[in-house]
Amino acid sequence: MSILISAIVFIAIFSLLIFVHEFGHFITAKRSGIKVEEFGFGLPPRAWGKKKGETIYSINWIPFGGFVRMLGEDSDEGMLKKKRSFVAQPLRVRMKVVVAGVVMNFLLAWVLLIIGFSIGMKPFLMGTDDVLPAIKSGLVEVTEGVEIESVELSSLGATLGLQAGDVIYEVDDVSVSAFNFDTLLTEAGHDFALYREGKSFTYEVGDAVEIVEGTNILGVSFVLPHSLPRVKIFDLDRISPGYRAGLRAGDVILSVNGVELFYESDFAELAKGQSLLVYEIYRDNAVETVLVENKESKRIVISGVFPDSPADLAGLEEGDVVISVNAKTFSGREAFVEFISNNQDSKMAYLIERGGERQFYEMATNESGLIGVVLSELINFGTAEGMSLYQHSLLSSLDVQDEQYPFFTAVFKSLDEIWRLSKLTAAGFGDFVVGVFTRGEVADEVGGPVAIAQITHIVVQEGAMPLLQLVALLSLTLAVINILPFPALDGGKLLFLIIEMLSGKRVNQKMEGMIHMLGYVLILFLILLLTYNDIVRLFS
Repeated sequence: MSILISAIVFIAIFSLLIFVHEFGHFITAKRSGIKVEEFGFGLPPRAWGKKKGETIYSINWIPFGGFVRMLGEDSDEGMLKKKRSFVAQPLRVRMKVVVAGVVMNFLLAWVLLIIGFSIGMKPFLMGTDDVLPAIKSGLVEVTEGVEIESVELSSLGATLGLQAGDVIYEVDDVSVSAFNFDTLLTEAGHDFALYREGKSFTYEVGDAVEIVEGTNILGVSFVLPHSLPRVKIFDLDRISPGYRAGLRAGDVILSVNGVELFYESDFAELAKGQSLLVYEIYRDNAVETVLVENKESKRIVISGVFPDSPADLAGLEEGDVVISVNAKTFSGREAFVEFISNNQDSKMAYLIERGGERQFYEMATNESGLIGVVLSELINFGTAEGMSLYQHSLLSSLDVQDEQYPFFTAVFKSLDEIWRLSKLTAAGFGDFVVGVFTRGEVADEVGGPVAIAQITHIVVQEGAMPLLQLVALLSLTLAVINILPFPALDGGKLLFLIIEMLSGKRVNQKMEGMIHMLGYVLILFLILLLTYNDIVRLFS
């Protein structure tokens, strides 16, 4: 029954989106005085039709979307003489009619997003680039490992004693990050380990378990799993500050001083100039905190020596590190310069480190109160001394929080989302087309009608708000793809109108028709390719 309901919802969604799109063309054409010969719900052959005025309103047997048939829309030059034909209209009117469907899809997406953000809905996370900022902002809470969200009553999971909140960290003695944990739901003969309230438990799914293809063996659902980029310690010297504080090789660094760490390239910025580094690490499937003092977080390095200056005459060189002056240490260049300025004309003892050895130099400032050097800061990352890091992936559970705003804020938040998602959709469609025609491949994240039907089946079971989000996203996708300058699409038709506007004369109708026909063939080919790819994925 659930599959039947999902199928009905799937057909209803597509019909709504295309109907809204075609209604935009219809109402704009009517208001512009263009003769609309037929406005159909569904696609031919016609099941029922009634003529009202000059327009036939029809219901058609194929229950997907709708269409608008305007006088002279795809006709030859002879239609130019008929004042109410599409081709006889001024350029601006034709442009308005062509883009009206796309505008309606954008408006539908906007209205649905406003409703969603006003009531409260989860944000659109379109990949790791969206997930990481959401984690940093607190919109997404992270649990390392795979967290169980719910356990069905009377299921195998319930019989075993699994509970919501349990975190699976190991399957068959292998970390979940390196094991396809989904096999727990589809295969027998696995044992797995989990944490519950700080204690570890082990369970086994025996070979005797009856497997029904397509069913969930354990009867559990998981909090959204996602493989996050993390930084792992490869090696650590025993004499290093980090080792003495408790860091060990194999530790995964989750955060430094409360800031999430995802890439090794960001480590330097987080540690820069900090006297105390608070590490949150993931070790032995648990999160621990390690505090590392970084007493010499900033040191002063001489990056240049002026000829015949006090520093040059004393023997200082580029690359020398200033440890202290008159036994006083400094937290940075500013403090060093201030101290020298306050002690002009006094001969002072400079402790300098060069090549791992330390030596004292005595000098006073010149008449300008300077010693004649260019200073830089030598950043000492403390724990990075004797510590090597590398990029790592850690399978984690993402608890995504709802976003809710006052109505007027939701209006502008929705516009921001539409702009962001539109750019991603356009870029994704471009990558898809390029991939097909240059490499002959379809990326795994690209889906066609079958994939959308699968997603619809899942979303229908999750409730009204996820369904609203899906309709908004599909409406936006339809709008973006349609406005792209691709033959046969609204954007392709708009492109020919823009060419007419720039050249000052109409494009040859026969040539334009042939190009659009080629576009239809290409679009049909891409749809069939996506459908084939969906089916292959479904059965594999």
